[in-house]
Amino acid sequence: MGEIVAAAVLSHQPGIMAPEAIRVGMGQGRDTTLVAGFETVRKELDRANPDTFVIFDTHFFTTLGHVVAGADHYQGLYTSDELPMAIQEHPFDFPGAPQLAARTAELAKDEGVPVFNTTSTNIAMQYPTVNIVHYVGKGERVLRVGTCAHAELHNFIDFGKVLGEAIRQTDGRVALIASGGMSHKFPKLDDSPKHSAFDEKFVLNDEAREKDHHVLSLWEKGDHAAVIDFYPEYEAVKPEGKFGHYLMMAGALGGRDWSAKGRRMSEYENALATGQVHVWFDLEAH
Repeated sequence: MGEIVAAAVLSHQPGIMAPEAIRVGMGQGRDTTLVAGFETVRKELDRANPDTFVIFDTHFFTTLGHVVAGADHYQGLYTSDELPMAIQEHPFDFPGAPQLAARTAELAKDEGVPVFNTTSTNIAMQYPTVNIVHYVGKGERVLRVGTCAHAELHNFIDFGKVLGEAIRQTDGRVALIASGGMSHKFPKLDDSPKHSAFDEKFVLNDEAREKDHHVLSLWEKGDHAAVIDFYPEYEAVKPEGKFGHYLMMAGALGGRDWSAKGRRMSEYENALATGQVHVWFDLEAH
């Protein structure tokens, strides 16, 4: 039977795909800590030895419920429609996780959770998946999970519970990767150059920084119940993807009962006024 062997919130901000010299220029002489952080994350993954990634993708938006991408294989060239100047013609090639996708959809139907398993290989790719696989992938199977644009807190948690049970009922050593940022309110276009450097002081405003740091402190304590309780207040700073990437992961790991402590694998930093960080959760110590 399957098991969840790793869990992390990882930033996918598109600047990480730029060459180092360009990143340093963006950072006003300082590189992002996220790229080096991926090396540390990969070392943790090597110790956990997963054969499957479940990537909760904050740009894979859905409407009529939750969607899992359950084809056998994905291969192609990816150009970001959002930021073609940053990610263009980037090759991707990774196996899917069709059995896990199918079992998730089957269990969801029994539980009354709206989940659709699409086996189309032509479904649009997004960089929250491409960037993560690029930096930490070593041939693992990948199940992409969409973010329902009108889901509420309980919907994300309920989906996570179904996914967690599906993992237990199928073969695999699974790493859950919540691919997304923290506060995610962008500046006006004319003000964007003022928020290009990586230092956290360039995050949009004090409220966003303070709320992000509060969530980080709760993660570090392993107090996921408090993070879930804080969610209505956290929505004020528009966490990326409605924070669905984290909430679905938490649901799969026990929801309010989950207590694994988080460790930062990068600094908390800025990307175009949004809060970004890598956090690894120590499941073995839980």
